[in-house]
Order: sequence, then structure tokens, then C-alpha cells
Amino acid sequence: MHERGKVITVRDGAVDVRMEVSAACGGCTMCARGANGETVMRDVLDTLGSTVGDTVDIVIPDTVRAKAAAAVFIVPVACMLAGYLAGFLLGGWLGIAPDVGGLVVALLSANIAVLGVRFAERKVASNGRCTPKVDAIIARSHG
Repeated sequence: MHERGKVITVRDGAVDVRMEVSAACGGCTMCARGANGETVMRDVLDTLGSTVGDTVDIVIPDTVRAKAAAAVFIVPVACMLAGYLAGFLLGGWLGIAPDVGGLVVALLSANIAVLGVRFAERKVASNGRCTPKVDAIIARSHG
């Protein structure tokens, strides 16, 4: 996916870009909303030497959106359902109400899954293959 924006900060091979979010943007949460309502993508890899004020084209690997959606939505829900089933079965076996056992284990497993997703997100963020990159400098700043 390609997005366009204006460079607002430059530092050691990375830039922060104020985004012109398109309709194709699915809200992947790679961008952050500022207090004034602007959308900023932080730490975009820049090997082209962009300067503050440049309009740039950013390429976001498609694998990021698919993996992020699966990690954020599917993994915690699947763990919660599996946890409920395990807690329900263990609850009856341990002599506590099966529904209570199911609820406790479901909440525990969902929280563990969310922590696992956060850990995986940090690991993926350190991997350069999924990092957004400046693909082209569309227009240089005039200053």
C-alpha cells in the first residue's frame, strides 16, 4: 500500500511524516493522531535523504495489515474460547462451578494472548521487512 505525506521530523535514517490518509487506509494503527487532529506516521525508514517539508511516497508492506488484523482480532478471541472450554472442563473436575472456572481461565488466556501480541509486535517492529519506508520523494521543500 502506498500513502503520501509531508516530512515533519528527520533523524538518523528515519522520518516522521504527517499523512494525507487516503480512503484505502484501513486504519492499521501504524499512524498516531496528534492533539490537533493530524495523523502522523513515526519512524519511517528513509534511505533517500528526505528533508523537513518534503512530500514523500511511503510504501507499507501489505503483510503488515493482514498479520496485524489476525494478531489483534483472531488470536485473543481464539485463546479466550479455548480458555473458556479448558476452564469449564477443569472447573467440573476440580469441584468448582464450571462456568466460573471457564470465565476465570478465559479471561486469563485472553490477557496472556494480548501480552503475546504486544511482544510479537515489538519483535516485528524491529524486523526491517515490515517497516514502512520512504519509496520516493515527490516534491522537495522550498526552504
